[in-house]
Formats: sequence, C-alpha cells, structure tokens
Amino acid sequence: MLKKNIAPIFALVLIIIFFIQPEIVRSGAIAGITLWYKKILPFLFPMFILSNILLQYSLLYELLEKVSKISKKLLGSAFAIIPYIIGIISGYPSAAVAIDSMVKSNSINQSEANYLLYFTNICSFQFISAVVVMSMLEDKSLLIYVTIPHFIGAIVLSSFFKKDFYITTGTKKRNIIKHVSFNKAFSNAITKSIISILTICGVIIIFSIISEYILTFIPTTYTSNITDIFIGLIVGALEITNGCNVVSSSCLPIEVKLILINFLISFSGFSIIFQTITVVTNFEIGILKYIKTKFVYGIISAFITVLMLIIM
Repeated sequence: MLKKNIAPIFALVLIIIFFIQPEIVRSGAIAGITLWYKKILPFLFPMFILSNILLQYSLLYELLEKVSKISKKLLGSAFAIIPYIIGIISGYPSAAVAIDSMVKSNSINQSEANYLLYFTNICSFQFISAVVVMSMLEDKSLLIYVTIPHFIGAIVLSSFFKKDFYITTGTKKRNIIKHVSFNKAFSNAITKSIISILTICGVIIIFSIISEYILTFIPTTYTSNITDIFIGLIVGALEITNGCNVVSSSCLPIEVKLILINFLISFSGFSIIFQTITVVTNFEIGILKYIKTKFVYGIISAFITVLMLIIM
C-alpha cells in the first residue's frame, strides 16, 4: 500500500511545503532554474541535438566497427564506446539519451541498454574540470584526482556486470539502421531534445526546492568534520552540484573532500537519476538496480581516490 502511494505522498508533502513556506519554494526554484539555464542548457541542449542526429545514421556504427572487438572484449559490448564517449563530452544524462536512441533504432536490445547505462551514463570532463575543480576546489592540480577515479571507475564497474550481460545478449544479432533524410533526422532530434531538456529543467527545480528546504535545518556554522560530511552527503545525494559545493566550501581536509566529491559525482544524486529515467522512453530501466549500481560506482571511485592519495 505504502509502496504504491509513494509518488502521490511525495507530491502531497511538497504541496504542503509550498503553502507553508513559499519563500523557500521561490528561492529553491530560482536556484534550480539558474542552475539549469547557466550550467545545463548551454552544454547539454546542443549536444542532445547533435548526438540525436548522429545516432539516427549508421556512419558512427560503421566507423566504430574497427574497434568493436576491443570494445566488446573490454566493456562487454561492441557499442559501449559510443555512449561512453558521449558521456565524457556532455555528461549526465546524454549517454542515456544516446542509449535510448540506439534501442529505438534496434541497434541494441533492452538488456544491453540497461547494462550500458550502468557505466556510460557518467559526468562530463567539462563539468569536473570547470565547475568542480576550477570553480569549487580552486586548484587545477587536483584534476587528476577527480577525473581518473570517475572515468576509470566506470570501466571497473562494467566488469562486475559483463558476465551476466554476455549470457543474456552476447549472441543477439543487431538490425541495420534504415536511412533517413537530414530534414527528418534534424526535426526528430530537435523535438526529442526540447522534450528532454525541459524535462530535466523540471526535475532540477523540484530537487533544488527539496535541497533548499533541507538546508533551512542546517546551522550556518559547522561544529565538526562529521557534520560537514553528513551535510555534504545528504545534499549531494539529492543534487550533486549543491553537494559538491557544500563539501568544497567546508573545513574538511582536502583528502576527505576529494573522496566525498568522487563518491557524489559517480553516484550522481537522485536529481540526475530521475533525469535519466525521464529521458528514457524506449526501454524499461530497472530503477532499484540502477540506484544500487550508482552507489557501487560511487564506492569504487572513492576507493580509487584513496589509492591515488596513498600512492601519489
């Protein structure tokens, strides 16, 4: 009974908050829109359009045929390299959009799509370098301590699920993509990209309001490192940008900051998890398994960070 009514109960709680504390709703919504307008729209929307156009043609798949054997051996799928590279370039949830397009074109099936989603739907290099390292941590020398754990951690994560994937889909034959005119491909890409980017906007606004409400219960002066860690994890579990900002602004040692930030970026937060769910329309995501996988991804990235801090 409770499980079936989680969504309406959640919506009802938010509506009550809207009535009781409208100023929190207003400030949270403005923060969410600002984040979307300044950080998401300029980078993701053009990439959504271009990747959607590209994935409607067979050219990319043909070019990657030469490395398909390497990709299949290393990552478990001949097409894994496509969303992985798109993820590095444009970040969450661009890889999910690419995977969804591949399912629609019958290049991959639902089982393969879920497998690829686990480790290719990753944070962009640009977000890590420009926002997290340069803007928040303000030290470009720390870039390797965030990029390596995140991107290598994704490949490590893939090895945990490769065996099951081979059993279910390793011998499936893929269909050839039919040719479409540029006008149709461009129109389809624009339509899907607009829907995706506006959906992401809505998700970001809602989670920014929730984060703003939670922050009202947090004292302005921190009393301990434990408090800083707790606040960073709670806020970051909802939305990684706010969470990384809280961690980087804290009085924690830089080593602890790097470990927490790597965990948060790889876990991605429920805001991005829901963004991913909303942009996928052509296959069913195993939501609970996806959340668990993202948590494991966060642990792997944090562990790699610890190893790097010890060795380097």
